[in-house]
Amino acid sequence: MLAKSKSVESVRPCPCCGKTDAHLKFIEPPFIIVKCRSCGLVYLGNPPESDKLYDDYYGDDPNPADYCEESTDPSMRELYTINERRIRSVKRLAAEGSLLDIGCGRGFFLKTARDCGFQVSGIDASEKAVTYAQREFHLNVGRIPVEELSSSERQFDIITLWHVIEHFSDPFTALKQIHGLLGHGGICIIEVPNLHSLKFMTARIKWHGGNHPLYHRTFFTAGTLRKLFILAGFSKIRRVKISYDAPGKSKPYRMAKQSLNLLAMDSFLDFVVRK
Repeated sequence: MLAKSKSVESVRPCPCCGKTDAHLKFIEPPFIIVKCRSCGLVYLGNPPESDKLYDDYYGDDPNPADYCEESTDPSMRELYTINERRIRSVKRLAAEGSLLDIGCGRGFFLKTARDCGFQVSGIDASEKAVTYAQREFHLNVGRIPVEELSSSERQFDIITLWHVIEHFSDPFTALKQIHGLLGHGGICIIEVPNLHSLKFMTARIKWHGGNHPLYHRTFFTAGTLRKLFILAGFSKIRRVKISYDAPGKSKPYRMAKQSLNLLAMDSFLDFVVRK
């Protein structure tokens, strides 16, 4: 529900600029989504406790054999196609090297990256997802917070976050830590839901699906995400246009998606940044 623009008290400071001057943007009971008057970031003003939030984030475990181009499971076939498109985008930037996937989930992207020759590692908040990735794909993944990993001396050539940074209560600090995890000249690829997407702006029920404030803490536009990258110390910030040709979609649908992507109004935003 769209709310009237008025000042809001007793909400957390802006995770980008730290200011406390925000006005009400949306209400999805019991959640309050506000917009910072200073930097324009839209964020969840009253995030829930997250200690066990992701225990039930993943449903039943899929059959790993269904993760292939010829899968009879439409969702797994689509996921395989999406990850193939993602790894092609990565390979245009770096043909090889060490790759860390933050928020790796069950490890499907990491499996694709490993099959393409990358040295892969991953972290995720879900014990269930990490166990699946270790058991089914024998991946080097763990339930390790970003701040713990950043305190080590490990560095990576490539770090990917596919629909992850919006889950962080403090994305600015997380991005600074990610900056420290990159080796010299390292690249970070981030994909997030787009608050300025045509789909979101015209939807009558905005909070169904992947953008629900139960799990998301920040709601990015291309402009606000770019500001965070600059504050976190990244250089050569570039929005890239990744269009997913999901199986079964018509040509007009794909063309419309590509056009929206060019205008930064597609459902997702993709950025490449360098250390």
